[in-house]
Amino acid sequence: MKPLLLTILIGISSLSHSSFGQEDLSKLENSARTLIAAFNAGDAEAVSSLFVEGGELLLASGELVLGREDLLAHYTEVFADDARPQAALEAGSVRFLTDNLAVEDGTVHLTSPDGEISSHFYQAVHVKQEDGSWLFASIRDQEGDHALPAEKLIALQWLIGDWIIQTDGADTWISFSWSDDGPYIDAKALTESPDSMDTAATLRIGWNEKEETFVSWGFDAEGGFNQSIWYADGPERWILKTSGVTATGETSVATQVLSLAESEQRFSWLKRDQIIDGVIQPDRSLSAVKRPPQPMAVSAESDATESE
Repeated sequence: MKPLLLTILIGISSLSHSSFGQEDLSKLENSARTLIAAFNAGDAEAVSSLFVEGGELLLASGELVLGREDLLAHYTEVFADDARPQAALEAGSVRFLTDNLAVEDGTVHLTSPDGEISSHFYQAVHVKQEDGSWLFASIRDQEGDHALPAEKLIALQWLIGDWIIQTDGADTWISFSWSDDGPYIDAKALTESPDSMDTAATLRIGWNEKEETFVSWGFDAEGGFNQSIWYADGPERWILKTSGVTATGETSVATQVLSLAESEQRFSWLKRDQIIDGVIQPDRSLSAVKRPPQPMAVSAESDATESE
């Protein structure tokens, strides 16, 4: 999917020095916005210019980048990667230690080109300049991904909506929606065929924090169930390793591949390497097409009101 740039939110939740007014806070906010805009534009020179001459960047890996010249080289290398993420800051607090020194703590959210979000804490030290502007003296990233499961699922938000899969003699209708029960995506499917009874199934997708990937659970109306572990295979493509049990007690394993079209209105669904009760099954390739939203129904009473 297209990279998702989170809304930049600079929230000032606590101040330890009451003599500072809105002007200083606004300048700090503008400094942070300028940094993020330059980062997302891939402008290494603009990013490095926001640091003092001897500014430093301490990465979560422990690597220290010191001085504007090295900062420029570092960001030039980072921005040369086509797979670089987009960034957003969420500031938690700002503390004014002196008239010219402020410490900001918060969270940085990084969104990869395929839509996956990772988050980690940061601490920035701002130094006020003679002209009244503020520059970064240091930025320190803290190790660990702190993105919530709900934020991780944004990478799959393209699924939300109604889809149809048409095969010879059968139509399958699938509806994906955000769950009301927690950070999940839920789906309901109904297959209609003139030659057999209609069949129904449900699906729930969540985030496995231990494995750091998506997991889904599927159930059919006859009593069969399965679990799939999702693996990103480049932008707009997922490989699912699936295992389960059929309604008649047979074990089943398969590999599924989901590939999203650039328009995000169609995805292909390949089921391969499926083995049911020791018997190899033929591969199966399907195509799902997104259905446009249904128009809202207008009641006769509303029509009457509008005509008055």
